[in-house]
Amino acid sequence: MKLKYFNQFVFEQAEESEVKEPSMYTDLQNDLKEMIEKSLKTSDQKTSEDFIDAYLRDPEKTQIEGLINDSDIYEFYLKYRNNIDEILSEIKFYGEKPSDMDSFSLYDYIIVGTKKAIREVLNKLNK
Repeated sequence: MKLKYFNQFVFEQAEESEVKEPSMYTDLQNDLKEMIEKSLKTSDQKTSEDFIDAYLRDPEKTQIEGLINDSDIYEFYLKYRNNIDEILSEIKFYGEKPSDMDSFSLYDYIIVGTKKAIREVLNKLNK
């Protein structure tokens, strides 16, 4: 029987958990992919990549079906609020002043944050 130090055990467990988890936000990513495919009415990979590029360049001109109205974006936030909040924390969104983003209500702040999180997810999908 081989004994291990506690440190070795902890580091081995941490390495295994990093390897097993390919992506933290798979449900969110899959839902966005489906929305993009629905917007394009095709599942062609190249067309989807071009659409994501266009969205990242100018999100106001390129719209994803199901995320056009503020109410749709708010519903999307409610569905994935834990993931979106984690993403926004990672990119230090909550350190910015809401008034600097022209959001003067909590509703506007959530919409702006959700749009930013969507761009971040699409950026990761595009890589």
